[in-house]
Amino acid sequence: MATVNELRLKILDRPQIVIGERVGTGDGSTKVYKLRHCPVMSGTAVIYVENVAQTVGDDYTLDCQTGKLTFTAAPDDGDSIRAEYEFAAFTDEDLTEFLDSAGGNLALAAGEALTSLVADRSRLVTWSRGDAKIDYDRLRRDLADVARRFYARGASESGGARSDEVNWEEVV
Repeated sequence: MATVNELRLKILDRPQIVIGERVGTGDGSTKVYKLRHCPVMSGTAVIYVENVAQTVGDDYTLDCQTGKLTFTAAPDDGDSIRAEYEFAAFTDEDLTEFLDSAGGNLALAAGEALTSLVADRSRLVTWSRGDAKIDYDRLRRDLADVARRFYARGASESGGARSDEVNWEEVV
């Protein structure tokens, strides 16, 4: 059975590390803030208020998919809020779903993940590191071609799934 790490490597979804992101400044009443990048890799976030690490669950909650940071009590007026975390185009949970739906077939799961990447521009920007010089239309076409090859390989390995089940004109 393929693993999440094998799938992440196959689709080149390398987590990026953020250190010292300025999330905001407390005003004594605001409890909700937003991290700059998401999805956040589960278990990697450390949130600081005035350089003191906060405790997840007690001091704050974090929606890893959206980057929404919610404090239990609003940081005091003037308190600096910083974050350290890792993010990638897909969460481990996303990749687990691709693997499960592909019956553990790594090639099919990679095809599904890349198809999802091509269909979601914000995820594509995260995956490509947000490089402004990239021709995203061309990148989407190229990734769709790679996804087709993964589907074909996965179909030959499993004898079941077929790449013609995807409407590529809608995806690209």
